[in-house]
Amino acid sequence: MTANVKKPDAGRRAGLAASLRRMLLTLPVWIASSLPVQAAGTGAQAPSIADLFDEDGVQMMYPSAAGSQFRLGARDPAQTAGFEIERHTAVRAGKDGGLRFWNLPSFALNYASGGSGLSSRLHVYASAARQRYTWKTQHGFLNSPADFTNQEMTIYLRVHQISDPARAQIALKIRGGRHSDKTPDAASCVMLTLSPSAHGSVARFGKELRHPLYDYVTLRALGQATLRDNVWIGLKLVSWNDPHDATRVLHRLYLDTDPFQADSGVPNNNWRLYSEYTDIAGVSTGRYRTLVNWGGNVATFRIDGFHDVDFAYPSVREIVVPQ
Repeated sequence: MTANVKKPDAGRRAGLAASLRRMLLTLPVWIASSLPVQAAGTGAQAPSIADLFDEDGVQMMYPSAAGSQFRLGARDPAQTAGFEIERHTAVRAGKDGGLRFWNLPSFALNYASGGSGLSSRLHVYASAARQRYTWKTQHGFLNSPADFTNQEMTIYLRVHQISDPARAQIALKIRGGRHSDKTPDAASCVMLTLSPSAHGSVARFGKELRHPLYDYVTLRALGQATLRDNVWIGLKLVSWNDPHDATRVLHRLYLDTDPFQADSGVPNNNWRLYSEYTDIAGVSTGRYRTLVNWGGNVATFRIDGFHDVDFAYPSVREIVVPQ
């Protein structure tokens, strides 16, 4: 069975834009300033609908730039170029009101760092070419200039049945490459994570330059949201190289805890900044001091410690760097 996600028509997209503009008038400055929309009366020209939402009706925090783009849309994730389900686990199409989604069972895993559990991973590739470099040899990218660098990465998830509270976590992993015991330096990635409240650290920044050696930095959560069983949540990671300081890369995680209109399945776009981290050259995260400012050929949605997960609207795209 193949999901058929209906693209929002012009009227629905116009309604989303109008709703967003009204919302901006009541948002704190620190939130509104991150969105590519000007409040009425500022004298600035409002962007087009195409600058505000993708074809699934998902709000884009920043406009798309020239470079690699991926959006699953209505396509079958098992048959879509540039998208890989780790271990080729079979997915099942589902429907929740007007929302069509995919259900992905977790697989049993012996972790390279020790222990065992349940895990699932969804990978998005900037190109089909093989990775050429690592964090030690990178040329501003791990494979080619088409790698994801300044990027916005989005997915909606609903996890089911926590199997391991200590490991339960969603990690949005970016700027990296393949993970292998044979070529450990190829990992070369960073990530932002979200966990259930019982985890102890609901929001973290992670760095894994050499697989499977992780550094984690616990972050201050800017809201009360946590990862909950059987509840939809939207996650959006935005990462960009600071255009004013070459020694810094900024990472932000936005959440939408009420993500869909129940009848239509159209995204509500109630995104709120949840955590942020600035990676700085020479500042230690534990074992690493290297600034991760290169492009990576793969972006990964990784889910650990759950029996299975529903997902919808995954996307990754290169963005215009905020000034």
